[in-house]
Amino acid sequence: MMSRIRVRFTGAVQGVGFRPTMVRIARKLRLGGTVCNDPYGATVEVEAEREILDTFLASVEEELPPLARIDSVNTTEIAPENQIDFQVVESELGRRSKALVPPDAALCHDCRRDMEDPEDKRFHYEFTTCTNCGPRYSLVHDLPYDRQRTAMACFPLCRSCDHEYRDVEDRRYHAEPVCCPQCGPRLWITNSAGGLLAEGDGAMQRARATLLAGSIIAIKGLGGFQLACRADEIDVVARLRWKKRRATKPFAVMVRDVEAAQALVQLDTEDLQLLSSPKAPVTLAPRLGNSSEVVEDVAPGLDDLGVMLPTTPLHVELFRAHEMPPLIMTSGNLSDEPICRTNREAADRLAECVDYFLFHDRDVVRRVDDSVVRADSSGPYLLRRSRGWIPEPLPLPMASDRPLLAVGGHLQVTACVAVGDQAFPSQHIGDLDTESAREFHVEVIEGLERFLEVHPELIIHDLHPDYPSTWTARRRISDTGSQGIGVQHHVAHIASVLAEHECFPAPSERILGVALDGTGFGPDGTVWGGEWLSLDGDLRWQRLASLEPLPLVGGERAVKEPWRIAAAVLARSGQADLLCQLEYEHRLGERLTDLLRIAESPAWPLSSGAGRLFEAAGSLIAGCDQNGWEGEAAARLEALATTRLDALEPWSELQLVHNGKGVLQLPGAALLVAAAERVGQGKDRAVVAAGFHATFAALSTKLTLSLVEDGFARSVPLGGGCMVNRLLRKQMSNLLKANGLTALLPRRLPAGDGGLSYGQAAIGAVALARDTIPTQQEC
Repeated sequence: MMSRIRVRFTGAVQGVGFRPTMVRIARKLRLGGTVCNDPYGATVEVEAEREILDTFLASVEEELPPLARIDSVNTTEIAPENQIDFQVVESELGRRSKALVPPDAALCHDCRRDMEDPEDKRFHYEFTTCTNCGPRYSLVHDLPYDRQRTAMACFPLCRSCDHEYRDVEDRRYHAEPVCCPQCGPRLWITNSAGGLLAEGDGAMQRARATLLAGSIIAIKGLGGFQLACRADEIDVVARLRWKKRRATKPFAVMVRDVEAAQALVQLDTEDLQLLSSPKAPVTLAPRLGNSSEVVEDVAPGLDDLGVMLPTTPLHVELFRAHEMPPLIMTSGNLSDEPICRTNREAADRLAECVDYFLFHDRDVVRRVDDSVVRADSSGPYLLRRSRGWIPEPLPLPMASDRPLLAVGGHLQVTACVAVGDQAFPSQHIGDLDTESAREFHVEVIEGLERFLEVHPELIIHDLHPDYPSTWTARRRISDTGSQGIGVQHHVAHIASVLAEHECFPAPSERILGVALDGTGFGPDGTVWGGEWLSLDGDLRWQRLASLEPLPLVGGERAVKEPWRIAAAVLARSGQADLLCQLEYEHRLGERLTDLLRIAESPAWPLSSGAGRLFEAAGSLIAGCDQNGWEGEAAARLEALATTRLDALEPWSELQLVHNGKGVLQLPGAALLVAAAERVGQGKDRAVVAAGFHATFAALSTKLTLSLVEDGFARSVPLGGGCMVNRLLRKQMSNLLKANGLTALLPRRLPAGDGGLSYGQAAIGAVALARDTIPTQQEC
């Protein structure tokens, strides 16, 4: 008996070699039928005896291409057609349902081998690709994923490439970016004024020579422009910092190969696998002290160094010069601006910043910056989710029958569109401090909506009335008539972790979550940031405890200058004399005198932010008085503590306190005074930094245990920007585990505001499914 089935596959099954794989399996089993891309993903019809059809379905799972991912399989019996051959048929057009393309993927080993073969037509070719690697999300305009809907539509295939494209046995079969030097994109180099210097192979040779000579080059990469220069010369790095207006924020470096990465940083097996995978992120790992190939100023004052491998054939060719040192490879923008996408945009915005431009004529459809992970003994975790991950979806706690949009916060912003049971966080957008960044925010939102072919009917935003993301949300709510929901910042952080771990509470359940963050708008009008919150399945939440609020003397200036918080706390605690012992007067002069005159004023805003506490400690202990980038003082404090891991012992004299309303608080002021006293006594600052971390973790755990009731789940989500801290993650996780609780840590999403929009989307999905809204309840 012959049977015919229609099998609908959803997931990442377009642009990954799925159709040729189906052809090979079907022909091996002598099946008749068809395969095509469609709005759902890919649909296969096969015809044979039932037993052989079962073998076909099993083979699909076993022989998936490297970049493919199947989310669901739906099989339907249909009438046989007595078809004896199997073929690829034209894609079915229509409104997208479940179809996806994979993220952009780093150069695969097979293509690298082609580039090394002098007999291969792609020998040293900067745009070599196949179905297993290369641009995808940054290349495609619309779905289904076919060449005519990508940036390669304007590059007609030569006869040789067309043969590969149509040969089902070739790994470039229907590889939409496929090309060669005869028919593909071309490369050229100009000076900063736009004067043409060389083309083709000569352009790459000139680029290598100028890099070796110490020049700064803007390079058109996969998802936009990058700035490159050698990382082993202090003058070159200093010049890049001045040009890019990036005084102290660390740079990542690109190295030739895995061996070069291992010579710079400490990497375990899991880190190496991810670093050399198709995702190929920047990996932050502990720096080894025996290398002079990267100067200290690349990542000043930090223990970690970000390393990455060549992600594209163009990057591989840069390292063709054997004497090429590690290269700084950073976003092609000025600070606080979006990465440049087009040649004209780069020429206009970066001319003052670079010496040369390495251009090509393949369009970048979407700006996609590099992803960043941090190495850890428990496995790497994401700090920035972008190239290599976008547009992979994440699960929602409940399926939504209406599409929704979450717009994120203000710093490290992402947006998120949710459809059905899937959330699609956007690529990294950045801080919304400039008009160009705010325009990019809107560009990303509109691009994601077009890609997914949806019009959100619910828009979720932060409660802060002055965030540009909130303004954007309210404009869209007004313009479209969509429903809007405001979600408290730290509730969204906790929801993000719960959704990632698929542990969102049911209607009858309550969880206790901890958000250790920098800044978030509190419904009481104060600045929150170190919060112990309960959340139930109907989105009712309570603030059960917090960090003791600290004074922001100078307002927003205290966020940029954490010495202000440290000095004000000591002054208000009657310990101003310690400031002299800590050399504050020497470092700050009249600025300190001026602050002490006004430190006692009750008019200054208060903040319970854990980030503010750690930054103030970074000033007291590590001597970092100003944040050149968000969280710099806290990062330097962690780096200092890392040098004395043997001193991770809590200070026993500190205990939890109650505020005037009887609510428990972690004593931030007393913790800072205790640290200052130890430094003033001449104790090793690294030992004090380690003790500060240990004490904070111990007090946080004690506070958590005091709040856990019988009705709470035994898993505790830990979210917020402070959870990027490797020491804090490990200590709090171990302490909670020792007391019978499980710490849920952000891993697949950034702990900070880069994961905020996903948490907002998760709350929006639950709100729609359970017909409720987030509601704060009094304790």
